[in-house]
Amino acid sequence: MNRTGRVVGMAIFALGILALIFVFGVAYRMFTLPAAQVLASPTLTAAGIGSATVLIFVRIALLFVMTLAAALIASRGIQLYLGSGEHADNERGEAPPVA
Repeated sequence: MNRTGRVVGMAIFALGILALIFVFGVAYRMFTLPAAQVLASPTLTAAGIGSATVLIFVRIALLFVMTLAAALIASRGIQLYLGSGEHADNERGEAPPVA
């Protein structure tokens, strides 16, 4: 069993989970804002409303990308953790340790 690989795997998994929590916090904050703050335009013209709408869609797209990246980081951490265990050694054809 590779103890260093397991520790690094758990650390990367924890980093991914923290990133997911951060993204969900940002999303919650963004979606609970009053509409007046989201559409912060001095004048209610078509151009102002259009630019605010585009900004909202860009923010949602960035949230999606950040969520995807955090989930990939967490899954790679789990893969590293599981890949450095005793079960992974046996799959590679190595002999089990002698007690």
